[in-house]
Amino acid sequence: MMRTVRRLSLMLLALISMQSLAQDGGRGGRGNFDPAQMQERMLSFQKEQLAIADEEWEAIKPLMVAVMEKQRDARELQNRGFGRNRGGDRTQAPEVEALTKALEGDDTAAIKTAMEALRAARAARQAEVKKAQDALREVLTLQQEAKLVSAGFLE
Repeated sequence: MMRTVRRLSLMLLALISMQSLAQDGGRGGRGNFDPAQMQERMLSFQKEQLAIADEEWEAIKPLMVAVMEKQRDARELQNRGFGRNRGGDRTQAPEVEALTKALEGDDTAAIKTAMEALRAARAARQAEVKKAQDALREVLTLQQEAKLVSAGFLE
């Protein structure tokens, strides 16, 4: 069941992406990507999956947004090393930049210090994700929590 829910979530995201491309005239939408719009689509999908009434959703939605933001912040420190900046002209997190710079030299102490700082920053951001998820979990029913765990939204 968990795999089925994840597959359906991925299929929905792919469908949304294809729909965006079609509306964009096939240009790829890179210049017109609206993160807020994508977030709203994802939230609408989650609301539908959880079968939540509007009144209840107003209490849950801000907590879900907080989880999404903390997860995004945590991802900022992942898969960005070795001098590659996947976001075009966006700057990397300072900890990633420090490690990338340290790797350009031969100073093993600097590399170790930068690596430890990055690991600490990652752990801190993961702790923030967990805290936001715990706050959300407090207002969910067991069934709602189970659905969000199945979808990979909650741990």
